Amino acid sequence: MRNTLQYNIVFDTVSSMHTHPSADDIYEAVIKKWPSVSKGTVYRNLNQLASEGKILRIAVANAPDRFDHTTHPHVHIMCDKCGKVFDVMPDNDFSLSYKNNESFVITGYDIMFHGYCSSCKASEEVTQIG
Repeated sequence: MRNTLQYNIVFDTVSSMHTHPSADDIYEAVIKKWPSVSKGTVYRNLNQLASEGKILRIAVANAPDRFDHTTHPHVHIMCDKCGKVFDVMPDNDFSLSYKNNESFVITGYDIMFHGYCSSCKASEEVTQIG
């Protein structure tokens, strides 16, 4: 794969954003510094970076995918009101060595918790589970 200027611009932009941005958020950040970069170029480079494992693509139900510069296995939590996505550091180890009946080889996991961030829970009446 070629390592182009646009590729580096998109990678650097995602790496500097710690908010789990959508492709549109990344595009808006890119064009502030480099207005000649097209939306298609940003999207193509995000897909390439994700397929190479240099960034994570976070699938979000009924919303645009998000991207994460942190590539080691970890879990996320999404605010059901504002849609922000945050990293979660669990108290226990999410080991990939769980036993299963089919001798299934686990190669990774995607876990998304849902709730309300501190800003939104102040304006909502919420009940915590667990």
